[in-house]
Amino acid sequence: MAGIDLRYVRDLFNLVLLVAFLGLIFGVLALVVFMSPWSRMILERIYDIRFLIELGVFATIATLIVGLSVLTVYSKNIVHSALYLIGSFAGVAALYIFLNAPFIGVAQVLVYIGAIGVLILFAVMLTRRTIMEESHG
Repeated sequence: MAGIDLRYVRDLFNLVLLVAFLGLIFGVLALVVFMSPWSRMILERIYDIRFLIELGVFATIATLIVGLSVLTVYSKNIVHSALYLIGSFAGVAALYIFLNAPFIGVAQVLVYIGAIGVLILFAVMLTRRTIMEESHG
């Protein structure tokens, strides 16, 4: 026991307590959902093939958005990070279009991808070049 630090034991206990508490919360929420009257309607719709296709497309695009967002944060190259950010903006626009909000999807493309994304890319490219020239020259 001399080699074990008590901070790690306390952190592990806090982690187990947090997971148990979250499990209790989500278990109660799942019970409320399955006991509600509209859950039967949702469960009946699951067997409809169109609903499954829509759910699959939504899950795929949502996973793509989360993956690109994680790559945006953890990318070492700032240009790649900006491109991943533009990709996640495009994924959000696709979600808006699939959710029958085409105006918001097109506005997302014009404002975020067309204006903000390109502005970030130009700022990164111009700033990076002047910093590189000043540090080497």
